Amino acid sequence: MERNFSPPKGRSLAIYSLIGLLLIAAILFLLITGSTTVEGGLAIGLVVIGILLLVPLGLIIYRIFTIITTVYTLNRDFLEVKWGLRRDLIPMREIDWVHQSSDFETPLLVGLSTILGSYYGEIDIKGLGKTLFVATSPDQMILIKLSQAYLVISPSEPQDFTQAYKQLAQLGSLQLVQPQSENLRMLWQRVIDDKRAKRFLTGGAISLGLLIIISVLFVTLHPQVVWVSLEVVPSTHLLLLAMLGLLFTLFDTLLGLFLYLQERAGRDVVYLIWLWSILVNLVLTAAVIFISI
Repeated sequence: MERNFSPPKGRSLAIYSLIGLLLIAAILFLLITGSTTVEGGLAIGLVVIGILLLVPLGLIIYRIFTIITTVYTLNRDFLEVKWGLRRDLIPMREIDWVHQSSDFETPLLVGLSTILGSYYGEIDIKGLGKTLFVATSPDQMILIKLSQAYLVISPSEPQDFTQAYKQLAQLGSLQLVQPQSENLRMLWQRVIDDKRAKRFLTGGAISLGLLIIISVLFVTLHPQVVWVSLEVVPSTHLLLLAMLGLLFTLFDTLLGLFLYLQERAGRDVVYLIWLWSILVNLVLTAAVIFISI
């Protein structure tokens, strides 16, 4: 007997999707403007700002992925909580009690996270201490007292969850389950310990760095270049090739990491994906040199 529960996702996904679209629009504007600006210094500055905005965009995309993949699985032996690339498996014997947030006079969650429509991570709550939140809706939060910690989740039907827990707890466990926890640091360590994976990721970073350095170098050295269409254009157009390599490398790296960590494909397939990004960067670097000389 196993039940799966999911948190409300519509509001939080809408908020983060809107933020993501605004960031994408800003990045495209900066990159396109920078690559078509005649003045080299200004062009490089705009492109650098556009690249820096990729960091918050990546965080927003990961938060969207986290919300989509959040699920709470409850059975007689354990409670399993999955979100993003994280996973906690909690044996039923370690759960002391389960209560809805409406049972408490003080709300569990206040502040910015309520505005954004989701909260993931640990915070200190007065009277409880460090509490792990894997939730999207303050109105449907459930506080779970564990043997040595607290957990807050927000299933769409909190009353059904608490009832299911009471029924399963009364039935008792069928087997002894050990607690398990997977986080990003542990998953990343798996990749680092794989020498071939580490080699391909390092090669991708080096080839991308080489492409960007050579592109910026020729932009500063030559005001104009002969483009592939045989037209004379500002040398800042070379930054388009660097941006293409950056986006291609980011996509291949993240896709490969996802397939690797989720074991959705064989490792040889993942290695080929990472090798392909290295080859693309080298080809683009050769193109920059060929256009500039």
